[in-house]
Amino acid sequence: MDDKKNLRILLTDDDADDRDFFSDAIIDVHLNFPIEFCKNGVELLDRLYDKSLSIPDIIFLDLNMPVMSGFESLKQIRDDAKFKDIPIIAIYSTSATEDGIKNTFGLGANAYIVKPTDFNVLKQLLKKVIEMDWKQRLEHLEIDSFIITV
Repeated sequence: MDDKKNLRILLTDDDADDRDFFSDAIIDVHLNFPIEFCKNGVELLDRLYDKSLSIPDIIFLDLNMPVMSGFESLKQIRDDAKFKDIPIIAIYSTSATEDGIKNTFGLGANAYIVKPTDFNVLKQLLKKVIEMDWKQRLEHLEIDSFIITV
């Protein structure tokens, strides 16, 4: 993720409205990165293992999805060494429970964001996530700095 001008973003979320909301926020803050979408964990894993496609630079992952949850797909991604350097930067969920936060941290997520309902808050969060020094964060991640807020 050294070249932040050409980030490939992948959002996995089963809710079409949330995917549109996310895409609109990225465009609105002038982060014109290519965004791909998956509707569940199975699609995400199929996408990651498709050798004809580039590996995304950043994954936003909803936890509460049908077919395969974000927890299950996160575990499978982190169990494969070839994906260890993909920042799963925002475990994107509508709730922040202490257990959920600890579980996602333990499974290898790199950050946790509570899914905002306010468009401006989402824009601020996305901008903050994109501008972070993720190399530094990946090397020194601690539970105290795991939740990203604005």
